[in-house]
This record gives sequence, structure tokens and C-alpha cells, in this order.
Amino acid sequence: MGSDIESGNHTYIDYVAISPDGSMVAKLSPRNGRNDNYSNYSMVIKKVTTNEIISNRFETSIPKNLLGWSLAVSDIIGNGNIGLVAISCITKNDINNRITPMRRDYRLGGIVSFLKNSEKSSNIATLICMNYMKIQKLNINVKLNGKSEECSYMLPRKLFKELENVKDAEKNWKYLLKSRYQEFLMTDTSDNEQMQYIEIYNINTSKLMNVFHRHHGEDDFLISRNNEPGIFAVSTDSRLFAYSYGDNVIVLYLMESGLEIVSKRFDSVCKIKFLEFIEKDKKLFIIEIDKDGSVKFHIWLILGCLNDFFPNISKDNITLSETPLSENDESTLSNCSEYYHILTKANGTIVFLNDKEFRIILDTNIKKTTIGESDRVTDEHEYNSHDLEPWNQNNSRRVIGKFLNNDKSALLITGQNSIQVWKPKSKNFENLNDFKNFENSNLVYILIIERNPPKFQINDDMTTVITHACKSLTYLYMHTKDITSKKRNQKFVSGTINIIKDFIKKYPDNWKLMEVQYPLMAYLIYSRSFSLIKYILFDNNDPQEKSAKKLHRPQSRYGSYPYYNDSYVDLCLKSVNNLLELSLLIFKSRDSRQNRDSVMLAYLLMYYSENSMTHIGWMINVTKILPKLSEHGYDNYLNSLYYKPCFGEMKYNFSSNIFKTSANNDTLKVYVPLTRLIPINSFNIFNYATISDDILSDIYMVPLPNFTTYDPKIKAKTGNFLAIVYFLRKILFPPGYKNLDNNSFSSFLKIEKKKGTFFNIPAMEAVMNSRWNQTRKYWILPLILYVIFLGLFSFLSWSYLSDEKNLSDEENLSDEEDFSGMREFVPKHIIGLFYYTGIYLLAIEFSQMKKYKSKYFTLFNILDLSSIVLGMFNITLILIFNGNYGEWIILVTSVTTLILWIELLLLSRLFSIMAINIFIFGNILKIIIPFFGFMLILTIGFGHSMFVLFGHPSFTDLNPSNPTYTLKNGNGTEKLTLTETNPDNPFDTIWNAILSTYYWSTLNLNVYEYWPLKLLFFLTHVTLVLVLLNMIIALMNGEFNKAKEDGKLGLLMYREELINDYERLDDPFSNQLYNDSPYICFLRDSDLMKKWISKSQELRKTKLYSWFSESTGVDEEKLTFSDDDENIKSWYNAFISSNEN
Repeated sequence: MGSDIESGNHTYIDYVAISPDGSMVAKLSPRNGRNDNYSNYSMVIKKVTTNEIISNRFETSIPKNLLGWSLAVSDIIGNGNIGLVAISCITKNDINNRITPMRRDYRLGGIVSFLKNSEKSSNIATLICMNYMKIQKLNINVKLNGKSEECSYMLPRKLFKELENVKDAEKNWKYLLKSRYQEFLMTDTSDNEQMQYIEIYNINTSKLMNVFHRHHGEDDFLISRNNEPGIFAVSTDSRLFAYSYGDNVIVLYLMESGLEIVSKRFDSVCKIKFLEFIEKDKKLFIIEIDKDGSVKFHIWLILGCLNDFFPNISKDNITLSETPLSENDESTLSNCSEYYHILTKANGTIVFLNDKEFRIILDTNIKKTTIGESDRVTDEHEYNSHDLEPWNQNNSRRVIGKFLNNDKSALLITGQNSIQVWKPKSKNFENLNDFKNFENSNLVYILIIERNPPKFQINDDMTTVITHACKSLTYLYMHTKDITSKKRNQKFVSGTINIIKDFIKKYPDNWKLMEVQYPLMAYLIYSRSFSLIKYILFDNNDPQEKSAKKLHRPQSRYGSYPYYNDSYVDLCLKSVNNLLELSLLIFKSRDSRQNRDSVMLAYLLMYYSENSMTHIGWMINVTKILPKLSEHGYDNYLNSLYYKPCFGEMKYNFSSNIFKTSANNDTLKVYVPLTRLIPINSFNIFNYATISDDILSDIYMVPLPNFTTYDPKIKAKTGNFLAIVYFLRKILFPPGYKNLDNNSFSSFLKIEKKKGTFFNIPAMEAVMNSRWNQTRKYWILPLILYVIFLGLFSFLSWSYLSDEKNLSDEENLSDEEDFSGMREFVPKHIIGLFYYTGIYLLAIEFSQMKKYKSKYFTLFNILDLSSIVLGMFNITLILIFNGNYGEWIILVTSVTTLILWIELLLLSRLFSIMAINIFIFGNILKIIIPFFGFMLILTIGFGHSMFVLFGHPSFTDLNPSNPTYTLKNGNGTEKLTLTETNPDNPFDTIWNAILSTYYWSTLNLNVYEYWPLKLLFFLTHVTLVLVLLNMIIALMNGEFNKAKEDGKLGLLMYREELINDYERLDDPFSNQLYNDSPYICFLRDSDLMKKWISKSQELRKTKLYSWFSESTGVDEEKLTFSDDDENIKSWYNAFISSNEN
């Protein structure tokens, strides 16, 4: 086999494959056929659990340019005993970067693999075939005789670029093999970038799972990968991601957030060539190739233990399915990087071929140090239970103490429900009576449980110590009901916290591993350990120790922690999704001291928002908690959080520069990065464009991943008839709402959007702009239908109400005959189209009314409904009365026409220019309405005054002097005298008096010589015309800019309303595939963001928890420990001292 590979001949070498769940393994052995054009093949399939073997032989032709073969085996499908095997013939044309004609059959060569069987479709096996340019996905239905559904995707751009730069087909084959694992596909950035970006795609969903950052160290550039990707492994629960650059460093990440947990350098390791999680993801199996080319096996125990690295595991400690590991096996594994076709892994199982036989690594045996009671120590002493178990004040049972070993360096206390270990503060104990509790000893281990304690034993060194300490804090809190019990338990609370804090300070990386594997932070939050929580989140930034920073990592599903017991506290913690939800749950609980307990929310929100400037993954839980915070009235937290730097200053720091852009006038320009594999022959890719580096530097991110995404969970109708009916309903009538409760929608849809803050945040504006284009495309259809509705209304009303009497007289036709002719002129389908558009628009309104109930009845919605109803009612009346119209029908039609045009104006808010002008008009109207009230009172007052003055001419000399005109002939002799009639009294009634006063500038009262009238006229003119008119002009000028800002606010509020409604609809034409990016970006515009920037800078140094004072008595424990505390150090060193394999 080795000679074949070295000679470049891959035709007759063996291949191995393993099923996704690790239950099946398969081997393919090509051999010489009847001539050079054919080859015989031997296929062997084996069940790992039962060792059952199935073999088969077949012959097939050998294509030209054969590079090799690819083999894949599926899980057991369905309830039967059916499995599938896929064999792909790989030629240089499949791997080299040379475009070949696309073929529609399934024989396109490439690297094949099966995905895990879905529980929802257990009879379907998903096969993936990947070559140099595309990924082909086949869903094979076993029950339908192998009928398959095909979809194809382009390779990620970075992966394609890497393959494009390599002209060697065999290297490209190897690169593709190392880049994928089950449903995961990894892309790795080139070596010349300072920041390394690692992208993981899920082939099954075609989505980008996450982007992982790795800062290059000084020594990293000394190692070249030779156009190979890094080494990676994914845990069996897809929670952890391990990556090695190929050197001696392994970085461990959280898959869901992309955050780095720890980066560990193994000084005794040369080059890492293989990684795999084993034993329920507790261990990381490492294969190293040292300098002389020999293979070595190592184990990294990733539970946070101090004794966590077990180098040079001997072959005797590696458990295989059959015979022990041999030297020949080691030789084979030493070439695993070259013999990539004989080594594979899945679900914690490692399989390789040696001498044509399966070799399955099932387990590794490592010898860990265990601490427990010594049988050689028999002396015991009884202590006061009230001192050592103050939480059990009514207990009369004995508390027994004994030394752990003969050197008397540790005292073991066993009580009613606790186990304690104490170390002397100075020299060792002289005898059992020398123990004086906290006076001369330090508590170094404690476990308090509800029942009788088990026998003392520590299996995972400090991991056991710290988890038990955290659990004990929860017990102490639960049994602290009043001030008296708190004082009794305080020393044990402080002592327990000392254990945890001292360990964190000395071993921060070990704490980080523990914290992601066990619910330690949840225990601390439940026990209200405020000072310790604050220390972990904020007070640990030792400038001399980088690993001491960021000691907590968010996880979205707290129940995903793999290690739970059945205690009451554990079950309570398992029921919540994350720490923020736990903090909120505690705040709402009966025993909560709300002002005090709410600080935990402030701690976590502040911690996540501060760290998110480096990676958006810190905010995964904030995204989910925002709706609940808005629902429960945490406006003070939200208002402060929205002005943190991350909501406007988080720079885009991913590797992709392909975006879909969305620009609107007077709003932020939005960039949505491509986060999917691109389907072949999809036109959606043309919506994306490559952004230049100068623009890329000004792009910022919305700090809320998956803020707008959710799973619609809409099931398609089955059966031909139902499918046709369903399709016709979708086409002919507006879509209905999704049958989902509110919790199933995205956080953006669930959050309560307060006018005062939410719409002023740049990030939230960018979110709405990113959803607007798809929403507007939908609402354009109702707008078009309304325009048709209005046009048909105008045409029908004009046609039936047109005045043709003069024409009828001329033609000697009666009115009825003329109306009948006009009615015949209107086509019936025009009337039908009018009513269809009206019913369609009414259906939208009634659907909204049913969905939102009382919330539907707003001014705009009532106008929407009224305009359509009035239009249809008006035309119906015209048709019913059949020409027998009166004045009333003209008045009704006139009013209806005005309302319909006003409605069209409001519907045109879909366009930003129209919307902003409408809202500016509305805002100015709101501002001047009080002024109009003031003006109206003055007008009525002056009008009433004039009414009184002109109403009693007999008491006043208010008689007009009528002007006289004399007409003369040409020679100057007088011929005729003309005198004007008395002018009409403009103030004859109170109503005319008010109207005349309103139109004061048009009045002419010069015919009256009554001086009180002239004085009153002058005062009225100055007040109404000069003063009030200039006041309203000045008022409108001063308020216009503010009204313009409020107009933009109204635009965003209107868009949010439409977006909220649209995304709850079951729209059959929506393209959800490219509208669910977890990330949203925007182009930072200082002019549009100046208001937010100003307030953000003002609040930058204000902490969310600044209102909380630790001097209030809630944290009376004084955490006193010294860096020179050798007693506690020796306790830790006891776990490190024995490092046996």
C-alpha cells in the first residue's frame, strides 16, 4: 500500500469509512480486473457493536485520469437493518481547478460522506458529494426505492480560492478531506493574515455556523501548513470546537458563540496531526508526529483538572475493539497525514486500517490521582456540630473528624449532611484536639447535600473540589432564612468563597474549562454570591496574566451542560436557558430582594456588552433576553445598554467581504454579509457584491446575533387536491398569519419598542432597514390594488353619475334611456374587478383585526378600513338606485372621493420621501394645534365683540357714509349724481361675525366713521393679522427641524409596524433563504448618528450596576487570602504531585 501511494498510484489502495454515529465501518479494496480498463472491488461492512460483517465483490471500469476513490457508509436507516454505502470515483477533473460541463446524473466525482440521520425523517439518508467547485446534496428515501432529491451549492469563496492556488490534484483532494467532518465544512484563512479567521459551515442547513478568531503568536509564522488546513475536531454534541494550526497549540472554542475558551501550548509536543473528542467529550485524543517522524499519543482532559495532560500514552493503555495496539499500528498512524484514506473518525470513535483489517480505538486508559479516606488512619474525634454544621441547629447527631493521612496535614470532617476538609494555617496539626475551626485552620473542601454524605473521594482533583464548593453555596443560601441564620453560616460562606476565588486567581484557564462544562456560574448566581460574581466578571484583569481575563463564557442553552445531578437546585437550574434568564427568574421569585437581586442582570449585561467589541458571540444571550427585559419593565437597564459602545461602534471583524446592500434616504445604509452556501443556478447571488477595503473599514455590526432570525415551522399541505387549494388561496387572497405563538418569533419581533429610546439607536435602525426591502415588496401589492380600487371607483362613479341631460334633450332621449346606455357602456368585469380588489383589501384589514384584536383600532387602521368600506358602499348605492339619484349621492361621493385620496396619500408612506413629509406635516400640526386653540379663542372673542357692536345700531352712531359719484358731461356741466347702497353687515349673525373676523384682512370698514369701531378694528388687525400671523410663522420655522427629526422617527415606527405584521404572515413568495442572516451591518454615518454618539459618550463611563453598593450588607464576607498562602498552595499541589499514566 505504501509503495502505491509513493508512486502516485491510488488505484489499488484500501479505503475506510465510518458512519456518522460510529456504529458502522466499511472498507473498499480495489484490485486488478480482467484487463487494464477494469478493476475488481471488495467491499466489507462491519457493525462495531456486534462485529457482524457483510462482504461483497463487484467489477467496474476504470475512468481516465483516475486519482482515487471515496467511500462513505450511512447510519442504520429506519427501524430495519438497512444501511447505504456510497462509492465515488475521483478523477483529476473533479479535483483540479478546471471547469468541466455540468452533468445532471449523480455520477459526478468527488469526496462523499453521509450525514447523521434526522429523527424527523428516519427513512431518508443524506449523501454529500464535494469536489473542487461545488457541494452536491442528495436526500435518498429508502422507502421510495432510493428516490432522491438533489440540491447543489458552490464551495465557500475562501475554500475555492485556496484550491484555486494549488495546481496539484492530490493536494486538493487531501485539502478537501481535511476541511470537512460529517456535516461541518471548515475554511481557513491564509498564513499571511495577522488575524486568523476560521469559518465553520453546516452543509445540512447550508448556513455559516460561526466564525472563530485566532491571533497569531510570534512563533506561529515559523510553521507552514503547505497549503493544508488546520487540524480540527468537533465534540459529539457539537458544542465544542478544537483547532490546531499544526504546531503544538490547541485552541478550544464554543461552537454556538465562536468564543475562545482556552489556548493551550504543549511544550513536549512537536507537531499535532490528529484530534478527536472521546469518552463523551471529556477527553481530547491527540496524535503527534515528533521530530524523528515517530508517532505519539496524548490525552488532554478538558474538565478543568489541574492534572489534565497525559503525554506519551503507551499502546497498552489504548483500547481497541479486538487485539491491542501493535507497533505496526503505530507505524500506520505515524503516516496518518499522508494515508488520509485509511484513518477516519466519527462520534468519538476512531477507525484506521492496518494490514487490511479494521482497527477501532474505543477508549484510552489514563491513571488519575484519586484522593480519599485512608484505611490506615483509624483515630477519630467528635466535634461540636453547632460549630461545624451551623445550618443544622436542631441536629443532635455527631460530627466526626479524622486525619486524611498520617502526616496530619489535613483533617476530614464528616457530619450529618456535609463533608469538610481543613488545613492548618501554619504547621501541621499535632492531634485531633488541635483543630480550632476557623481560628487556626482553612477550609479547603466542602460538600453539603440534602441527604447523608457519601464516602469522601475526589476523582477529578480540583474539578471535584470547585463544583462541590459551588453546590455548597447554593445549599447555604437555601438554608439562610433570617439574620440569625445568616450570621451563623457566614463563616462557611466566606470560607467556601475563598476556596473558589483562590483557585480562580491561580488557575484561570482551568476555571474557564470547568465553567463551560459545569453550571458553576449558575450555582453562584443562585446562591447570590455577588462579590465573587463581580470578581469573576470584572475584578480579575491582572495585567501580568492574560489568561486571567474573561473568565466566563455565555452559552445559549444552559441545559446543554452535560453534567447534572438530580438535586433540587440542579433541576431548577436545568429548567432555564441561560444565566440572564436565571437572573431574571431569581429577580421575579418570591424570596427575591428585588433591588439586590437585579444587580446580577446588570453585572451580566455589562460584562457581555463590554467584551462584545472584540467578538459578537458575547451577545448571544443578550439577544434572547431583550424581549423579556422590555416585557418586565427593565427600561432603565435597556436605556443604558442601548447607549453602550457596542450598539454603534462594533467594527465588522469577519473575513467575508461579500454583502447585500440596502440604502434609503435619510437612514443608515445596511450591509448584510453572505452567511450561506450559494445554491447553484440561484439568481439571489446577484443581490450580493464584493465591498472594497476602504468601505469595509467603515462598516459596523449590530451587536445582536440572530436578532431577526427564527424557524417558521410552517408545514406544507400534503395531497394533490389540498396542495392545489392551498396554492389558489395563496394566489387569490392575502396570506394568513403563521400558526405560531409569540415565543416562536424572533427577538426583534417580540421586543417592546419604546418610542423614546429604541428608534434612536443606530443598531436598531439598521435592523429595521435590513428587513424593509422584503417587507416593502410585499406591501407594494396592496398599494397597487388600492390604486386600481381608487381608479375603478373614479371611473364607475363618473360613468354612472355623469350629467347628460342637455345631451339627452338634444337627442330627444329620456334620462332613463341615457342612463341605461351608460350602464351598458361599463363592462361587467370592470365592476367585478372593483369588488375583487375591495374584498382583497378588506380581507387584509379583517385578518389584522382578528390577529391584533383591540390593538388594531388605531386612527390609521380605522381610516384604512373606512376608506375601503365607504368606496364599496358608495358604488353599491349608485348601482342600487339605478339612476334615481339626488343631491345626497353627489355629496356622499364627493366626501368618499376625498377620503380615498387621503388614504392613498397615507399608503404612499412606503416611500421614504413621502413618509417623512407626511410625518413632518403631522408633527407640525401637533405643534401648532395648541396655538390654533389660542387663536380660535381670540377670533371668537373679537367676532363676538363685533357682533354686539353691529347688533345695536340704534344705540350707536354706526351708520355708513355712502360715497356719492357725480357724472359730468364734456363741458363740465353736471348731468347725474350716483350714491352707493348701504353695505351688507358682515356681523349680522354670530357665525358670520366669527367667520368675518377670521378673514379680517379682507374686510373693508372704511365706510363707517364711528371712532370706537376704528379703534377696535385697529386692535383686531394688529392682534390677528400682524401678531398672530407672525407668531405662527416663527413657530413653524423654529419647529421644522425638530419636526423633520420626528418625521424620521415616524418613518421608522411605521416601517417597524409593517415589518412586524409582514413577518408574522405566511407569505408564499418570501425568500426566507436569503433573509435570515444572523449578522447585520451598517455604514457608520456620523451625521445620522450624532445624537446617539453624543449621549453614548456622556454615558460611557456609567456602569449598569453603579447604583448597587456592596456596603449594603449583602456581601459581608471579606475575601482575605494572600498570594503567599503556602498552605492552600500545598493543597493544590497535592493534586499535581502524582502524574502517572
